[in-house]
Amino acid sequence: MTSEERILAAINLEPYDHVPVAPHINAEYPFRHKGRITADAYNPELIEEGFQATLDLFEEVGGWDGATLAGHAVPVASDSLSFFRGRGGLGGYRYPGRSTMISNDSSPQYEETPLLSVEDYDDIISLGWRGFLQKTTEDADAVISPESMLPIAKVLTDRYNRFVEEWRRRGVPVMGGDLLIDPQMALSLLRTLPQFTLDLYRRPDKVQAALDAMVDDITEDAITAMRVSGPRPANGIPGIMVACERGSGQYYNLKLFERFVWPYIKKMVLAWAAEGYVTTLHFDTDWTLNLPYLLELPPKSCICELDSTTDIFKAKEILKDHMCIMGDVPPALSSHGTPEEMEAYCKKLIDIVGKDTGFILSNGCAVPPDTKDENFKMMIDTARNYYPYR
Repeated sequence: MTSEERILAAINLEPYDHVPVAPHINAEYPFRHKGRITADAYNPELIEEGFQATLDLFEEVGGWDGATLAGHAVPVASDSLSFFRGRGGLGGYRYPGRSTMISNDSSPQYEETPLLSVEDYDDIISLGWRGFLQKTTEDADAVISPESMLPIAKVLTDRYNRFVEEWRRRGVPVMGGDLLIDPQMALSLLRTLPQFTLDLYRRPDKVQAALDAMVDDITEDAITAMRVSGPRPANGIPGIMVACERGSGQYYNLKLFERFVWPYIKKMVLAWAAEGYVTTLHFDTDWTLNLPYLLELPPKSCICELDSTTDIFKAKEILKDHMCIMGDVPPALSSHGTPEEMEAYCKKLIDIVGKDTGFILSNGCAVPPDTKDENFKMMIDTARNYYPYR
């Protein structure tokens, strides 16, 4: 099978010749692999160089089957939270090389910084998400406007298309053409986790009304972003990645999940599936409690991507005839384990989660910057050479 056929077989729950492998990788580890610092991965002037470092790594280890994103490039700036630059940026991200509070070899760190007030909920409800974001930038006298975003969108689109073409030349499908977050996580980041959680108890109706006002705009913006590059923008696998974290059972009970989290994820996925897009649900934190809800989504419409905190073996039990699962090599294993331990864990994933079909071997979240070279290669080699079901 080709890499694209192998990935599509996993998504469509069809037999494959062996489990496909698609590391969730950005430029952090490729740069470190070349002896550079992690901060280089977050230098806007080194984006092209970082992508080339990833391609060099691909060639060095003999290749892999899928690219989760085109070098973390997306077609347009569809994640409208970028408009919040008018209020100081999306929360308190501290990037290596830009902040003196973290080392140049650290991954970005997030500090909860409130950018959204209680009063802002009323504006979101009355104006909708797009209208609220526009009002926010105008109130802040920001230079960002829909018109000023057009040149940025063109640059991002051109870069995305070039990166996709580079993967295509190597026979590798790009699995995600847009990257965004779900409405609940957006509010949680902007209000801060403690304040947003209090809002769920103190003003639940207002929060729900705000989420209702956000979801359609976010959903439609993602579709617009995907259409920029044509009907099959991701080399045969037109997909949208939505990062979900703060709504899991690790944070909230099912009563809160059913009201403030799940309806919006479900609505987005249903709309995207109707357009023919595969959604990668990038589940950070522990979603084990929430896994049965995924059965409400159309079969073969999603990839359930797990970060090693959710019980991936329980996920296989629940989703085996319904949804592809992706993951979940733990970061600690990549950074601190031995090649023998890596091989043993990958074989266990292939034996159990990859049995018959429906599995893509990958990392739990992204490849850590301090991954051992021999461990990364072992993950790739195990997927390529171990096929107990043939």
